Amino acid sequence: MYKIEYLNTGHIFLLPDETAKELKERFPDDYKIIEKNGKKFKDTKKTKKKNDGTIKNLVVEED
Repeated sequence: MYKIEYLNTGHIFLLPDETAKELKERFPDDYKIIEKNGKKFKDTKKTKKKNDGTIKNLVVEED
């Protein structure tokens, strides 16, 4: 069983393995895994670069 959090609303769900994995694959930015089989799990989430309205972000690559 996985305990996942829906980040948009903050609701926490306890779901079977297959369902939780499917949700995480389909919507990686909307869900965060909190526990995996009763053990705490550190879910890494890639942050998106925000567009500040300039064209510089589209032209220049930053590391």
